[in-house]
Amino acid sequence: MIDIKHLVENPNIYALELQKRYKDDTLAYKIKDEYESWKSKQKDLETLRQKKNDFNTAITKLSPIEKMRSIGEMKLVSEQIRGLESEARELKENFESLLVLIPNLTWERIPVGPNDDSNVETGIFGSASNFDFDPLNYYDLPIFKRDYLSEKGVEASGFRGFYIRGELARLQQVLFSWTLERLINKDFEFIIPPIFVNEEVLTGTGFFPTGRDDVYDVKDSDKTRFLPGTSEAALMFLHADETLDLSSPKKLTAWTRCFRKEAGAYGKDTKGGIRVTQFEKIETVYLCDPRDSIRLFEEMKEVFMETVDLLGLYYHTLEVSTGDIPLKNHRQVDIEAWFPAQKAFREVCSASNCTDYQTRTLGIKSNIDGNPVIAHSLNCTGMVNRVLFAMLEQFQEKNSKVKIPKVLQEKFGKEYLE
Repeated sequence: MIDIKHLVENPNIYALELQKRYKDDTLAYKIKDEYESWKSKQKDLETLRQKKNDFNTAITKLSPIEKMRSIGEMKLVSEQIRGLESEARELKENFESLLVLIPNLTWERIPVGPNDDSNVETGIFGSASNFDFDPLNYYDLPIFKRDYLSEKGVEASGFRGFYIRGELARLQQVLFSWTLERLINKDFEFIIPPIFVNEEVLTGTGFFPTGRDDVYDVKDSDKTRFLPGTSEAALMFLHADETLDLSSPKKLTAWTRCFRKEAGAYGKDTKGGIRVTQFEKIETVYLCDPRDSIRLFEEMKEVFMETVDLLGLYYHTLEVSTGDIPLKNHRQVDIEAWFPAQKAFREVCSASNCTDYQTRTLGIKSNIDGNPVIAHSLNCTGMVNRVLFAMLEQFQEKNSKVKIPKVLQEKFGKEYLE
């Protein structure tokens, strides 16, 4: 979350940020008022507690009459202390519950707009396939119909479940393994994190409270655990409450099965695997010196772009607008691959600079010239199932076979998926 002292000193900055994100700007002033009321109560409490401490020190020197009178006064002081403690606790709970709704301050050049229609295209990369036939949607290809079993998956798991089998399953495995090897060769530390995480982890990384509707919860006795839609939260928590040497950035990656309720997605993308409740994902996370996060954001984004370049995909990049960017993000760039049969770009990657929003809450620090400072965090998709679907649609041929990208052919053992 943001630094409350910075908000109290600069409420207008956060009110403007809330306006840019099309949210209630009075929230910033409400938090400031409640924080200052809490500080005032704390000051009054300190005065009363000191008065009580002074009495406890002086009581042995008082006469019996003075002692009886002072004890009566101290009972009243104790009642006042209890009342003020209750008021202060309520004020603190109030402003802390509101503080998690205050967004990170966004990049100075971020597009301002109410939703994803305001996102701005910043580049187009690769070459679009020139088909001499009408390309099929990836989910209409015979290969997909044979190896992707959505109806059976729904029977087994419920809404938008699936099985993947045969050559399609093997190609996905090859694609993800190849990607992970590339990341490890680029000095990412491979982590196998817990799949379940608790509320502290998701709140500390900014996914809660606003993203709760998309996350599955699992109740076990009196405990609730969650199945997140990315390993980002678990990777971040690995270094919670640590002071790190970030003379070089700490780069982490994980390949996990992820889960998402797809709340509000009823009727959207009902065919294929774009919107599903379970999917594979490789995530990358950077922890860095605050002075390096702008430069490293570009580096991190280019790691994924290099991946899709090597696969030969046609794609574009989008600068995400204020109405579409999550609360935790300072800046976000999405990468979308072209789906020629759908005549649309679809998201395959999201790269985010969260500055100190997550690390402040998690207590992740670095040393600069001997002084502890809050580190910065960044994250980016490493690979996701949608890339496979883009490959199927872009690289299909007239006979409905799909040409495997050259960089995967040796590992897959074939030139074509058929």
